[in-house]
Amino acid sequence: MEKNYTIFYIDDNEDNRTLLERFLSFEGFEVCSVGTGQEGLNKSKEFIPDVFLIDINLPDISGYEVIEILNKRTETQHIPKIAFSAMSDKKVRTLLPSGPIFFLPKPVDVDTLGDKIRDVICHPDSSGKRFFL
Repeated sequence: MEKNYTIFYIDDNEDNRTLLERFLSFEGFEVCSVGTGQEGLNKSKEFIPDVFLIDINLPDISGYEVIEILNKRTETQHIPKIAFSAMSDKKVRTLLPSGPIFFLPKPVDVDTLGDKIRDVICHPDSSGKRFFL
């Protein structure tokens, strides 16, 4: 039986959260979501997922800052992080913090999202590279 992977999803757009939560649940993932970076940082102290899915443009602190803080915490530094944004790939490449971070451009292709997330979880890379999915 295939494991139900857990996703911690941080996005301030409630419609996006609802849509992706439903889709990812249908794909067999367990999803925990919040609407701000600070909520995400607070909840990540008690909920440890298989992967983080983080919007870059959050209302309180940026997704970049969230990733940097998660990468410094012992309990979350090893967990893959997938950042997503409507910004151009070129701009994102210069702004992403160091560490194994995956990037998905918006709009997210839901037809391949589940497979991409499973691939990131099953084949994380700790080399410090940044990957564009």
